[in-house]
Amino acid sequence: MTATAAAVEDEAIDAQAIRTLRAEVAELRARLDSYERILQLRDAALDAAPTPAPPATPQAAPQAALPLPDHFDIAADQLLPIQDGFYQLEWGPEGAFRWTGPGHDVGFEAWLDRSVPLVATLRLFHFGTPANAKELVLEVDGATYALSRDGNDKILRSEPIAPRPGDGPTCLTLRVPHLHSPAARGAADRRVLGVAFQRLRVEPA
Repeated sequence: MTATAAAVEDEAIDAQAIRTLRAEVAELRARLDSYERILQLRDAALDAAPTPAPPATPQAAPQAALPLPDHFDIAADQLLPIQDGFYQLEWGPEGAFRWTGPGHDVGFEAWLDRSVPLVATLRLFHFGTPANAKELVLEVDGATYALSRDGNDKILRSEPIAPRPGDGPTCLTLRVPHLHSPAARGAADRRVLGVAFQRLRVEPA
């Protein structure tokens, strides 16, 4: 074989190899295009599909309301606002007390069980005016209950307080009929005072 013939044969082989490579590349490209098309169709299908709702969380069963306490107890050294009819906290030989005033009424709001009759016990440090010892009354939800003194002590107890349906707050009002001012006796204290309150307790009769 001459050099010229050999060169021609080599060129033919190279051309054939190039055609083979081109065919393989074309086939790979076609496959790649098919894969890309499949991925596009998959993504489109996922976008169109509705988003599944999250699984429903089971709701907790409603808790039963806690029972109301069977008594109400409040003392002078607790937070008793001025708007409820009290002056600032003071101390005496029998402990803490607060004078009521300047109005006749002292208000309390109690949350307690009203399904049974109740009795209120009031402890005072001072009656202010002696007539208050016999004329103090307690109003409960609009009904008036007399307060009777326990011997010579400064402790008074109410008549039985009638039960009522429902679990709302109980409104208690101590009515002090007689007020006085220390200034009327020459003292520097110009306040208008009722009684010196120490404690109120309401409990089953």
